[in-house]
Amino acid sequence: MTTRLLIVDDEILVRVALKTLIPWEAHGFEIIGEAANGVEALELLNRGTCQIILSDIRMPEMNGLDLMNHVRVKWPAIKFIILSNHNDFEYVQKALRLGAADYTLKLAYTPEELLDKCKRLQQFFHNEEQERTEKDKLDYKIKALERKSAELTLLDLLVKQRSKLEVDHLQRDGNLPPFVTEGCRVIVAGVDHYRQVLEENRFQSEQLLFYTVSNIFAEILKKYDKCQLVDMHNRKLVILAGAYSEGMLEELMVAGSTFAKVKVSFGVSGDYCSPYQLNEGFRQADQALARRFFHEDCPILYPLAEADEVQPKVSILKSGHWSSLLDTGEQAVILEELRRWIARLQEEEGMGTAWVREQWLQWLHLVCQHMGPSDHILYVMPEHQGKYPFDVIRNAETLREIGHWFLGWLPEAIALTGQNSQPVYRDEVKQMITIMEEEYASSLKVADLARRTGFAENYLSVMFKKETGVKIVDYLTQIRMQKARELLRNPTYKIYEIAEMVGYADSNHFSKYFKKIEGLFPLEYRKTMTGRKQGSLENPSKTKE
Repeated sequence: MTTRLLIVDDEILVRVALKTLIPWEAHGFEIIGEAANGVEALELLNRGTCQIILSDIRMPEMNGLDLMNHVRVKWPAIKFIILSNHNDFEYVQKALRLGAADYTLKLAYTPEELLDKCKRLQQFFHNEEQERTEKDKLDYKIKALERKSAELTLLDLLVKQRSKLEVDHLQRDGNLPPFVTEGCRVIVAGVDHYRQVLEENRFQSEQLLFYTVSNIFAEILKKYDKCQLVDMHNRKLVILAGAYSEGMLEELMVAGSTFAKVKVSFGVSGDYCSPYQLNEGFRQADQALARRFFHEDCPILYPLAEADEVQPKVSILKSGHWSSLLDTGEQAVILEELRRWIARLQEEEGMGTAWVREQWLQWLHLVCQHMGPSDHILYVMPEHQGKYPFDVIRNAETLREIGHWFLGWLPEAIALTGQNSQPVYRDEVKQMITIMEEEYASSLKVADLARRTGFAENYLSVMFKKETGVKIVDYLTQIRMQKARELLRNPTYKIYEIAEMVGYADSNHFSKYFKKIEGLFPLEYRKTMTGRKQGSLENPSKTKE
């Protein structure tokens, strides 16, 4: 780091000597200028400050002592080395009392002596800078730990109901921000089209996605008083706002879209919450955000009024009516009824998202029953838009997304069902299907099937797809997934054992494919099945006509 230096002396020869006799640059110094008196020196300092001033004492207009007084007020960190004559001793004493770091006699100094004095000051500044840097680092760490501690405390209050005594202790010890003590709104933020954003891989990881959005929000919230950002570590960020406005959320949305290229929605608690009510406020805000399932175009959502909340009890699926429609095979009529079904579900917001997804599962079961004697037919159907029915029902973010996908999928399903209701395949295709159904647990490949049926691999693949509507690999994968689905209902098998039993040496590879079709990882699926009551797709209840 360069040490900046200013020369102040009314004698031009002294200034020239000071500049030329000492190799300043070689020792890390930069001369920012020279002045003939204190007035000129102050003008130079106003344009750019320095660390050291070499100053004469006796000068016209403003002497060295007056210059020191001005500098001490405005630039207290600057150090002076006084240049004096033999008869200036009294002035030197005054200069030292004013804080001069050192002095030297003009007519007696050597360049080396003056350079050493300046180098000692240079080392002082260097040490001071190091100490300041270390202190800044320590202060930053302390503040970061304090922020982290405060965030963890707030996180704990948000996710758990705490007793009055516990909250009283937190307030007494000053562990809560003042605005939280006074009362705040709880706001839950979520990234829209979450899976699509991750699949685009612009952020490389889920962690980086939320780190980016969190940093953007934190920067915007600096301009708002009484705000605290809390990372919930579950795809959601929480904002505690002592002074709430929709304008603040709109600014956050614009920033997220501009800088991270993501769309964000917000759920807001119904009222201002005291520290004792943060858990309830978070529940309200989270439920409000969940309403986005029904209101895709509304980015700021509030809780339903209590009068609108209903506890679901029975299915609204008219199974007999749907069975009759599917029997007709009239696609236009079936799709129109599907649109009415979607609209009816849209009206049932009070029943909740989970209930609506369950209705879709029951509807899918009904459609599958019409397709064939078992659900197996669902597993040999080709994907639509890169997705499968279970995955869409369980993971689509909005009701509109589910409805739009099934409006495209159902005609294909009906067409394939009609095509394959009484399939008459060539003997080679029948042979391949038999091999796959019997040997799915082995490391079966298309090349093996080609060799055993006596056809070229490419020809066999084209022929199979033409007759069944599905690629050989997809057909085999879906058979394996159907078998895995059955095995997962037996809790005695471990996941890696099931993976091996259906032909996967790598359990991670198996889990990836299972998730793509079912919308759940194998362990999640097992938990769902073991905890599922009557009324599910796997064990459908009687539906209300």
